[in-house]
Amino acid sequence: MSARLSLQDLGVRAGEAADAPWLLRGLTLSLQPGDWAAVIGRSGAGKSSLLRTIVGLRAPAHGTVALDGHALASLPPRTRARTLAYLPQHAEPWLDLRAEEVVSLGRTPHLGALAHVGATQHAAVLDAMARAQATALRGRRWSSLSGGERQRIMLARMLATEARVLVLDEPTTGLDVGAALQVLHTCAALVEAGATVVMAMHDLELAGRFARTIVCLGERGAVPRVGAPAEVLVPEHVAAAFGVEVELAPRMVFALPRPPATPRR
Repeated sequence: MSARLSLQDLGVRAGEAADAPWLLRGLTLSLQPGDWAAVIGRSGAGKSSLLRTIVGLRAPAHGTVALDGHALASLPPRTRARTLAYLPQHAEPWLDLRAEEVVSLGRTPHLGALAHVGATQHAAVLDAMARAQATALRGRRWSSLSGGERQRIMLARMLATEARVLVLDEPTTGLDVGAALQVLHTCAALVEAGATVVMAMHDLELAGRFARTIVCLGERGAVPRVGAPAEVLVPEHVAAAFGVEVELAPRMVFALPRPPATPRR
């Protein structure tokens, strides 16, 4: 099942008070199945606040968030949880669970009040772990995992929801370049399969390589700049958004290694 995500004249404040300073205003964005939007901007610009508003963890100060034309706030919690999944910057289980148990929590929206994780649910958990390159971590306790391993488990938990709109808050932060690329390639495969991804990203080169739409948060209270990477990731716009001088120059580019060619017989 696919889903369309729409933001209409969205405004987000820095706090809950009616007179709290605006972080951003006037954001209108329509994402279809198979779209990837990268949210960029300097620290404190409101990226995390925007993502939390998109997933319904905070109410918009203005405007609406909608899934398939229905206001997010009007949808039943279970419908929302099955359609939209969120990966915050820092997410940890309350207990020192095994990795597979953490991923199983992603199946909660598909279970009744007294249901348990049966064969079908277990298969979905294993599939999610495989797609997140986390199968080898199944029996490990959370406390024994490295930062990169924990991020792969939390990504698998998100995949286990089978949601079609995935919202991720800088999921590659703290990961080595190989692990970061693996996370992004996993998301790219989901996009190709029809999922919608909204991701806060701090690496502009990777944002331009993977995302189809860039949402650039500039000065507080301003309307974000929205467009294709070629339109937004240009020196004058990046300089204005981040308060830096920008100079185009050759740089090192990373990619995952290609599998060896199968010899012909």
